[in-house]
Amino acid sequence: MDPSPRHGRRPTVGLEFTDPYPEPRIVPRSFLRRPISLAAAALVAVAALVPVSATPVAAAGGAELVDVANGYRADAGKGPVSVHSVLNQIAVERGEQVADEGSLVHDFDYIMRRFDQENICWQGFGEILAYNGSGDYARFGEQWYNSTTHRNIMLGDYTHAGGHRAQADGRYYGVMIFVKLCGASVPPPTIAGFTDIAGSSFTEHIVWLVNEGITSGCTSTRYCPTDAVSRGEMATFVKRVLGLPIAAYDYFGDDGGSSHQDSINRMAEATLTAGCATGRYCPGGSLTRAQMASFLDRSLDLPTTNRDYFSDDDGTTHEAAINRLAAAGLVSGCTESRFCGRYAVSREQMAAFLHRAFGD
Repeated sequence: MDPSPRHGRRPTVGLEFTDPYPEPRIVPRSFLRRPISLAAAALVAVAALVPVSATPVAAAGGAELVDVANGYRADAGKGPVSVHSVLNQIAVERGEQVADEGSLVHDFDYIMRRFDQENICWQGFGEILAYNGSGDYARFGEQWYNSTTHRNIMLGDYTHAGGHRAQADGRYYGVMIFVKLCGASVPPPTIAGFTDIAGSSFTEHIVWLVNEGITSGCTSTRYCPTDAVSRGEMATFVKRVLGLPIAAYDYFGDDGGSSHQDSINRMAEATLTAGCATGRYCPGGSLTRAQMASFLDRSLDLPTTNRDYFSDDDGTTHEAAINRLAAAGLVSGCTESRFCGRYAVSREQMAAFLHRAFGD
């Protein structure tokens, strides 16, 4: 069949009726007035949808299919796409068309016509289709992910999506439409519930910290990986990783208004800290690398070592702790011969220190 737009519907290249993986297409805005190659892969995106005049019909499984797609996107370090009711409605229409025909064919002219009717400003869109006998949403996700062209759409530069599951003749048909809306940007990927750690070289350690229940981040969605760790935060990290029991006394006079007071007292009762001065803990002060070494050393009860690993900690109260940690392979210097004990510890660095010390 001639693939030019005048024919409207375009069959999948080499698609047999029993093949659940139809070939998707790429449909950027620039293709509107040109024939669409049958070998193209589907690509789409959208920004802000203009509200439609009629109330969209609820899609069956639209949110569930988008959740499945977002799971694969998260695993790939991609930001999530948002469910949109208009795209769900168009997916309903396409799903019923596919189910009625009993074959997996794309109709991009129909989709573009519906976009125009709903005043959707788009930069690109993609459609993926599949059928199976169970109708399981996860199964649709597996089918699409195991097809390179479909996977590229699920993980593409889209901002919104809609979906639908239709049933006919003992089969379930899954349809998803991905769109990049004009002016919209893809949200940052969410890893371990955080949107700001994808670029961190310490991501693995932060994820461990979250999975172990040692941190909940600096906000509900951010970890703040490069922020300096305070002495109070360090106490809470250690309390959680060691499971320290409740303290019987209030050991310091300067932590009364701190959210870390309980953790600080537990640390003191376990003889893991003596504070920054008599009767004071300095909870808001930045934790230095040298102080961190002493905290970890007391927590781990490491064996002594005769080797002096660094030249810039000679004579400090933290030297022995630093050497023991270095001997155990838990810390390294800022250079080959220097530890840089006065440098502040960042939250992502602390994640690495704790993971190395207490992880499996």
